[in-house]
Amino acid sequence: MMIVAWKYRTNFENAYDSFGKISKFHKDAGADWINMFITTGADNGSFITAVGFENMKAYGKMDDMWNAPDSEMDKIMANNLSDTHLIETYNLNLMVGNIEGEQSPEVFSNFIFECDDVQAVRDSHEIDWKYYKEGGCTGIDIHRMSGGDYASNNTFMFCARFKSMEDLGANWDKMGESSYGKDLAGYHSKIKIIKNFNGRSLKFERFKS
Repeated sequence: MMIVAWKYRTNFENAYDSFGKISKFHKDAGADWINMFITTGADNGSFITAVGFENMKAYGKMDDMWNAPDSEMDKIMANNLSDTHLIETYNLNLMVGNIEGEQSPEVFSNFIFECDDVQAVRDSHEIDWKYYKEGGCTGIDIHRMSGGDYASNNTFMFCARFKSMEDLGANWDKMGESSYGKDLAGYHSKIKIIKNFNGRSLKFERFKS
């Protein structure tokens, strides 16, 4: 699974209008799904549109279609883009995870971080999942990041999914009373968190089962 994501600032009306236009395009271009979020935390109040593809080849096909000589997507999106300020764009490639099924209307706790010990990142999933699952989490994915400001091979995104923000908050309450911090202290000493933010899914469409 490969995901391309755009984080941007705009108003709700423009965000929903843009989603309707690009959702149709990405369905025709062969994407698996598309999801739009509103964020709290880093870049607070910004939107994220994330599109999932089977692999990099499928993403490349979409990019070719968008930029083809007979494509009118830039023209179609011109009014929307004129009222949009792009913050960043990045690619995600799943390294380890267990998030399955639909992704809306759920919320995600996200951390972007650096770590030179790739195996430690992989191994962290099992123990993270043990504690997060007990706190009501419905899945955790860890992705390698690339593109934009994240050119390093050792930049990752941690994504934990919950059914609601209340469940997310209850999870942090529960983990604060557990031995989570102690059990992962060695791993946490190896990572440097760049950004952390929550994302609430506002609109989700799946094109392929």
